[in-house]
Amino acid sequence: MQPRAVGRTGGGLRAWAPHVLTVLLIWLGWQMVVGLLVQRSPVETAIRVAPSSGQVLSRAAEAEMVAGRVDAARDLAGMALRAAPFDVRALRVLGLAVARTDPDAADELLTLAGNWSLRDDPSHAWLIRRRLEQGDYAGAFGHADALARRREDVHPRIFQLFTVAVAEDPRAAPHLIARLAPWPNWRPAYLESLRTGPQAAQVQATLALGLQRTDGPLNDGELQTVYGEWLRQGRLPGLRELRRRLRRPPPATLHDGGFEGRAGPTPFNWILEAGPGVHAEISAGPESQGKALFLETDGFSTRTVVSQVLLLDPGPYRLDGRFRFEAGGRDPRFSWSIRCLETNAVIAAWSPTAAQDQSDWADGRAEFTVPAANCSTQWLELKTRRGARRSAVVAWFDTFALVPVTAKTTGN
Repeated sequence: MQPRAVGRTGGGLRAWAPHVLTVLLIWLGWQMVVGLLVQRSPVETAIRVAPSSGQVLSRAAEAEMVAGRVDAARDLAGMALRAAPFDVRALRVLGLAVARTDPDAADELLTLAGNWSLRDDPSHAWLIRRRLEQGDYAGAFGHADALARRREDVHPRIFQLFTVAVAEDPRAAPHLIARLAPWPNWRPAYLESLRTGPQAAQVQATLALGLQRTDGPLNDGELQTVYGEWLRQGRLPGLRELRRRLRRPPPATLHDGGFEGRAGPTPFNWILEAGPGVHAEISAGPESQGKALFLETDGFSTRTVVSQVLLLDPGPYRLDGRFRFEAGGRDPRFSWSIRCLETNAVIAAWSPTAAQDQSDWADGRAEFTVPAANCSTQWLELKTRRGARRSAVVAWFDTFALVPVTAKTTGN
């Protein structure tokens, strides 16, 4: 008889199971609805649906703070934290609410909120201002870093903070350098922002020299932006000094005179500019003799094809180089020159002589003197010139050197 009773009980459970499952699904569905209402509905609606929810109370506290009702915001934030002790929004609202009367307590609360969430922007914004008031650049820049990594829309204000702080207080520079060295995602945008502004050059120099001593120095692209901007602005004494102190490229009268493609930022490295009818590149030279500079022109286009900025001291020099023609050697239609940047005065010029035998390398040479005045910076340039008609010219260049000329002694 007992087995039958068990069977009847099992049958009863099976009969009730669909009803229990239906109730459970309804309850789960309602919980999902409540969750959505708590998160997305207006605060007034959410608080009627779930008046004891910590999330709803923190939303209500935030709304009261935005409306300027500080006391109500503080009370609601306290209630929210009792319901949900780790609610970052409630902690932040409570901190902001007490900031006007107890900045030290607010500091503790908002520091905790900022540590709990790198995404709580209002906490980090308040902490930036607070740390600056305390003279704590490390803390201020740390919170600014947290904001800049996530919010491109606040970049202009944060970048201005960095620039003004470094320009006006030397104590700020090491802390900004420490933030830039690990290559945060906002580094390119910040360095780009330094191309303009009255304090930009000062900060560029400070950062370039400071980062050079870290594991994240300016790369060639970043440094050539600084060099190029200073060159364009005519900051020639500063340009000379910055290159001298950075030693990038290494000190030399001419960088990569062998055209081996050595690394280094322009304009103190070769600048190659192609254009209609003209092509130049550093590539494997003829007869596999290492790399060399290759030039091809239609003999009709006029432009600067290759250039490099020089920082020669006043005095006599000699420009040496080798060249070889593959075509057009009897009418070369190009020339090398050196001109002073301040005055555009050409102080050296060299045009290869017409070559009868286009299979051999020939030597070229030009002697010149860098004047003592108005010639602190020079351009070495290869320019093509136009002939009466189009005529292909193909040439190679290698082993260029700028040699200071010592005084010659003459015998009897």
